[in-house]
Amino acid sequence: MQEISNKEIAKILSEFADLMAIKGENDFKIRAYANAARKIESYADNIQQLAAEDKLKDIKGIGSGIAESINELLQNGLIEEMEAIKAELPAGVIEMTDIQGLGPKTAHRFYYELEIEDLIGLEKALKAGKVQKLKGFGKKSEEKLLRALKNHEKYVDKIILAKALRTAEEIIETIKTELEPDLFGEIEVCGSSRRAKELIGDLDILIATAEPKKLSQKIKSLDFVAEVIGAGETKVSIRTDQGVQTDFRLVSKEEFPSALHYFTGSQAHNVRMRQLAKDKNLKLSEYGLFRDDGSKEKIESEADIFRILGLDYIIPELREDQGEIEAAQRGELPNSIQLTDIKGDLHLHSRYSDGAFSIRKMAEAAKERGYQYIAVTDHSQSLTVASGMSIKELKEQLEEIDQLNQTLTDFRIFKGVEVDILKNGELDFKDELLEKIDFVIASVHSYFNLDEDQMTARIIRAVKNPHVNLIAHPRGRMLGGREAYAVDLEKVIKIAAENGTALEINASPQRLDLNAEWARKVKKAGGKISINTDAHHYKEYSDMEFGIVTARRGWLEKEDVINTFSSEQLLDFLKQKGNNS
Repeated sequence: MQEISNKEIAKILSEFADLMAIKGENDFKIRAYANAARKIESYADNIQQLAAEDKLKDIKGIGSGIAESINELLQNGLIEEMEAIKAELPAGVIEMTDIQGLGPKTAHRFYYELEIEDLIGLEKALKAGKVQKLKGFGKKSEEKLLRALKNHEKYVDKIILAKALRTAEEIIETIKTELEPDLFGEIEVCGSSRRAKELIGDLDILIATAEPKKLSQKIKSLDFVAEVIGAGETKVSIRTDQGVQTDFRLVSKEEFPSALHYFTGSQAHNVRMRQLAKDKNLKLSEYGLFRDDGSKEKIESEADIFRILGLDYIIPELREDQGEIEAAQRGELPNSIQLTDIKGDLHLHSRYSDGAFSIRKMAEAAKERGYQYIAVTDHSQSLTVASGMSIKELKEQLEEIDQLNQTLTDFRIFKGVEVDILKNGELDFKDELLEKIDFVIASVHSYFNLDEDQMTARIIRAVKNPHVNLIAHPRGRMLGGREAYAVDLEKVIKIAAENGTALEINASPQRLDLNAEWARKVKKAGGKISINTDAHHYKEYSDMEFGIVTARRGWLEKEDVINTFSSEQLLDFLKQKGNNS
C-alpha cells in the first residue's frame, strides 16, 4: 500500500465534497466530507495507520460512510463514487471552482442553468451579461467574477516558490543518486527560483559536465520526466511528472560561474551588468568575461565577476535592477538577513484552535530547531471555521503556558493570540483580556470586500490599539487564489511605524504576505517586521526559509526583524509599544 499523508487524504476528501456540491448531492453529506477533510488535515495522528488499526470511526466527525471512502482510497488509490462524478462532469466545470468567489454550488448553477462547461464559456457568459440574470446575481457580482477570472488566468501557468524549490531539490537529488558521479560536476537551480520570486513560470537547472551529449540522453530517461519538450547537446527541456516545465542547461566546468550568473539575474539586471563590462572594455556573457583581444578573465566564482566590474557581491535575491548595482558600487548593500538569525516563531497554532499538536509538542519542536522562544497564537472566538477559542479556553491556555514555562529550561513560550479584526475595526477580545497577553496578533479573516477607505480605517484602528503587537498577513492575499483586499498599505505602514506595531511576512508558501516590495517599504518607513510560519504543524516550521528569502529580496537586515531579537530584547520591544500608547 502506497504511503499517503494526512494532507493528501484531506485534499482528496475536500475535492470529493466539491464534486458532490457541483453535482447537486445532499447538503448534509457534502458538509460531512468537507468537515472531515478539515479535521484530517490538521490531525496529529497518522490517518493511514489509524485505518490499518480500524480506528477511523474513533475520530469525531468520521462516520462509517467517510471511513469507508478513506479505506477505499488507501486500498485502491481512488474513491469510485468520486471518479464516477468526475467522469460525468466536464473537466472545465470542475476547473471553474478554482476561481475566487466561485464555489462548487455556483459552478452547479452555471452548468445546469446556463450550460457553461469551461472557463471560455464562463468568460463569454459574463461578458454577455447572462450571469447577472440568474437569481441572486447582479451586475456587481458579474464584474467581480470577471476580475477573478482574469486573476486566475494570470496565475494558472505559475507555480509557487515552495513548489519550485522543492521540485528542484528532488530533481537534483535524483540526478546525484541515479547518474554516474563522473558525468556531472556542480548543479545549481538558477533563474527566478534562485532569485526567490514568489511565482515561477518554469525551473532552470544548470549542470557542469564534460559530456553534455551523454548527460542529455541520461536526463531524458529519468523517472521524473513525463514529457520531453525539446533536447539538444546543451539544453534539455522536459515536463516533470508534477507538471513543472524544467530547462536543463549543460555547460563546461570553466563556463559554470558565468552561466550561473547569467541564468540567475533578471533581464534588466543582466543588461546593466553587460553595460558595466562594456564600460571596462570587456564583454560579459554566459560563456565568460572576455577582453578585447578575445582572451578570457579568470572566473572561478560569481564573486569574481562582481569584483572585476568594481562591485560588491550581490546576492541572487537582489538581482532585479532595483538599485542593487548602485548600492554595490557605493559599498552600501544590505547585510542581508539569514535563516540562522531567527530566534523564534511568533505566529503558530496549537490544538486550542486549529493546530495539530499540543503547546508542549510545538515548543519542544521549536527548541529542537535551536529557537529560544515561540508565541502560541491560536485564533479568537469569531473565527469558528478555525475552531476559535472562547474566553474560557483562552484563560485555560494562559494557565497552561504558565505551567509549561516553569518546566522548560532555556526556552520561553510567550502567551499570544491571533485576534480577529472585526468589520468596524474592533478586536474580537476586549482590552482587559488582551492586556494579560504577551504578544497580540491582529488579523483580517472576514469582510474582504470592504472598499479601500473602510478596510484601511479598520486595520489602522487595530494598529493603534495599545495591545496589538503585530498585523498578520496584512494584504490578505492567497497566491493563485484570493486577491489582496483593497487597502492603503502605504498609510498602514506609516502609522504602524509610528505606533511600534510590527507587520508580518507570513512565510506560509501560499501567502508570502507581505511580499518583498512591501517589506522594503516597511524598512524605509522605519517600521519593524516579524517573519513567521503560521504553523499548524511543527513540520511547517521549515517554511521559515521562504519568509527569509522574501525578506532578503526586500533588502531586510537582522535588525529589521523582531524575531531575530533575544527573549530579553523582544520583551523590551513589546514594552515600548505599551509605553508609547
